[in-house]
Amino acid sequence: MVEGLWIVEFHGSQGVGKGVAVFAKGQVLGGDSGFSYSGTYELKDAIFKAKVFVRNIDPSISNVIGIPGNFELLIDATLSGDEITGTGALVIAPDSKIVVRLKKDTDLK
Repeated sequence: MVEGLWIVEFHGSQGVGKGVAVFAKGQVLGGDSGFSYSGTYELKDAIFKAKVFVRNIDPSISNVIGIPGNFELLIDATLSGDEITGTGALVIAPDSKIVVRLKKDTDLK
């Protein structure tokens, strides 16, 4: 089951970022010290897909993609046990790939 609190790790051309995300009823909410995340997700069999709006809440903190401001990501990944691994890409630049790894921390009750 994907619903719960997840620890998120991003690897991109500009470094590594970490945050948290909550998945519940098709919605994703989360963030880190510089960004908030909100969007939708779906899980079919073990295929996980999400569209996430990333809002820059602290402009002094850069992201792993290396672009300023807000952006949307498309996540394509695979669920295996308590881990989700895959890639993310900017909606406006599908060739801009980052590696995305999530590890489940807590189930929703």
